[in-house]
Amino acid sequence: MDERKEGQRGHAPADGAGMAAGDVAGLRVPAIQTGSPRVSPAVPDRGARRWGKAYTGLFQARGSRIEVPVKAFLVEVGGHRVLVDAGWSERCAAHPLRHLGFALWFASEPLLAPGEGIGPQLERLGVAPRDLDAIVMTHLDCDHASGLVDFAGAPRVVASGAEIERSEGRDVRYRRAFWEGVDLEAARLSEYGAAPFGRACDLFGDGTVTLVLTPGHTAGSMCVVARGRRSGPFALLVGDTGYNAASWDELRLPGPLFDADQMRRSLAWVRDMRSRPDCAGVFAAHDPAVGPGRYDL
Repeated sequence: MDERKEGQRGHAPADGAGMAAGDVAGLRVPAIQTGSPRVSPAVPDRGARRWGKAYTGLFQARGSRIEVPVKAFLVEVGGHRVLVDAGWSERCAAHPLRHLGFALWFASEPLLAPGEGIGPQLERLGVAPRDLDAIVMTHLDCDHASGLVDFAGAPRVVASGAEIERSEGRDVRYRRAFWEGVDLEAARLSEYGAAPFGRACDLFGDGTVTLVLTPGHTAGSMCVVARGRRSGPFALLVGDTGYNAASWDELRLPGPLFDADQMRRSLAWVRDMRSRPDCAGVFAAHDPAVGPGRYDL
């Protein structure tokens, strides 16, 4: 995890998001890979299979599945330390079926060795839950929220209000046991013209970390814009608002969807921002092009 990466240019920025009131410290993004799920090819690309529910893996040979990485990102900017998503818990290495339940295990079988869960990896980086200023959840799907069980001591765990509300219903995508004992805080979204749906949140009030509402994959998906200096580069962390560059360039829909039209609009926003000169990179949780390591931007 001490490998230094050059900026991941060529993916996407945010239109003015993350603008600080004054110059602050630089931007560092350690990418932490917490194993992989074995999924249907229809998960990253809905068009890979004709049936709309093909992303579940039903009626498909297990041998036809693919592996995609699952990453969380430790954003260090402006004196803040923010974990974006929580990846797989270490419990997935020992008892994945018990941890996830059959339906989620079947659709997203976790593959990770002991020590690859988010908890042990942060510990090796010298980071304890109390050292985090916040955990920001781009959304609450299992491969992003599983690791929350390891962070009961974190001071803040933030998701969008729409995502929290949806997770409290009967949607089988959500397993509330992952965040049992964790106080999910609804992001204070306000009007923001540069966001595709006009809603965003300045997490610390200093412009370093901006949460942008980008629904479509789920009801309340968010992207995270991190900027170290007013005139410096920024990074866009998109969760599952796109699985790789083809998602944005071709507006390629993922298999799991809440709303296809919203998804296209969110993907178009990412695509349109990709060309900004101050874009240091786009970091998607499942993009093989973004390897584990430290990105100094």
